[in-house]
Amino acid sequence: MKKKCSALLLAGFLAFGAGQISMADYMVGSRGPEVQNIQRRLISNGYRLKADGNFNSQTSAAVKKFQFKKHLDVDGIVGPATYKALMGKAMSWAPEKSTRKAGHEANHKTFMGIDDATVEWHHENAMSSTVKAIMEEAKKYVGVPYQFGGTTPRGFDCSGFIQYVFNRKGIVLPRGADEQYSAGRKVSVNALKPGDLVYFQTYAEGISHSGLYLGDGYFISATSSQGVAVATMKSGYWHDRYMGANRVL
Repeated sequence: MKKKCSALLLAGFLAFGAGQISMADYMVGSRGPEVQNIQRRLISNGYRLKADGNFNSQTSAAVKKFQFKKHLDVDGIVGPATYKALMGKAMSWAPEKSTRKAGHEANHKTFMGIDDATVEWHHENAMSSTVKAIMEEAKKYVGVPYQFGGTTPRGFDCSGFIQYVFNRKGIVLPRGADEQYSAGRKVSVNALKPGDLVYFQTYAEGISHSGLYLGDGYFISATSSQGVAVATMKSGYWHDRYMGANRVL
């Protein structure tokens, strides 16, 4: 019965966040007229690059500088929050398909990443009532927008979201992602269980992003590109930038 309930909880969570998982952003490899519009807007903001409709490393570097200036997550990806800040309007359609695989280039000399040869993703057969309560609480905020320094449902940043969700269930955590990593017991990627906290490097060297692990390689966090959303660690952007995990429950 516990196994069935746990599987249903994860399945419901992923279905609830399906729009966030599949939503396409503009990143390295994206091409088309809208990429060219983004590049032109970056140029008008003083960044040096070519408006050729090809989202390359030069475009990504300019986006990162813009995101840093606007206090957004610095990931070089133009998602809804960055798009609105840059273009002055909401992103109302999905970007052109990338000619590359999802995700963009990572500096593996800097990021720990995940060793696919040693990891085995799996569903957790049983979860405690506390873990279930934490996951259900987190699910309530899917779609809440990103806000730099945000700690309430009006807008969250990554660590503010984690701190808020756990605090709602009577568990006090530090404010910053790096401070949260210092709490609890460190666990390996193969030992991950729902309710664990997972950490990533997004721009500066070291831990700069935290999320709540859901099971089977998925986690939920607050990002500048999608707000509170479910994402995968199995491949792509977050897979390459994984730094570690801990258990606070």
